[in-house]
Amino acid sequence: MTKFNYIDVEYSNEKRPETNYPAQLAKYIFDKFNLTVGCDLLEVGCGRSELLKEFHNLGLNTFGIDSDIAAKLFAEKSGAKFDLFEITNNNTELPFKGKKFDIIFSKSFIEHLEDPISYFNFSKSILKINGKFINLTPDWESNYKIFYDDVTHIKPFSTISLMQSLELANFKEIKVFRFRQLPITWNSNLFKIISVISGLFAHHRVKIKWFRWSRELMIASVGINK
Repeated sequence: MTKFNYIDVEYSNEKRPETNYPAQLAKYIFDKFNLTVGCDLLEVGCGRSELLKEFHNLGLNTFGIDSDIAAKLFAEKSGAKFDLFEITNNNTELPFKGKKFDIIFSKSFIEHLEDPISYFNFSKSILKINGKFINLTPDWESNYKIFYDDVTHIKPFSTISLMQSLELANFKEIKVFRFRQLPITWNSNLFKIISVISGLFAHHRVKIKWFRWSRELMIASVGINK
């Protein structure tokens, strides 16, 4: 059976052209979660490494893993070190020869896993003490009508189930909150309110970015390895 090439199909330049959003998001994450220049950050499921590139530009030492060999060139071009690695329950080796990291980050990744708690435990094993485990995943409550439009989506999350998953993996100082992918709303309560109202009236497959991202929320979370 031919292996499905997710990056080439779903992240082609024609389908998803590059924008300045990764730079904005990386800076938001850097500030929101109090990241520090010189820390080692591993992105799991790094794909085109758009965020890794921006984390590298912000002064982090960047590393990426992905199960798709197509991700290797993107990671290396971004300034990151890359290891071809697939998260499974049968892993007997660790990426980068068992290196420990200050931060493990993923965006739009954990919803593709059959057993996310095993992945959380795996991540905890390669985090340094006081390391941060940061995730962004689609919010089931605002995405349920379109969640399975992506055939590789397996596990939906709510704020409650994500909090519980992090607790079961024994992370501490957990924070879970809904997140809008509209930079103008990050520091403006006025635009946040306008976005909330817009989302109430947006069709679930609307293409206009303002209305789409007003409706389709993410869940952001962080847990500390104590």
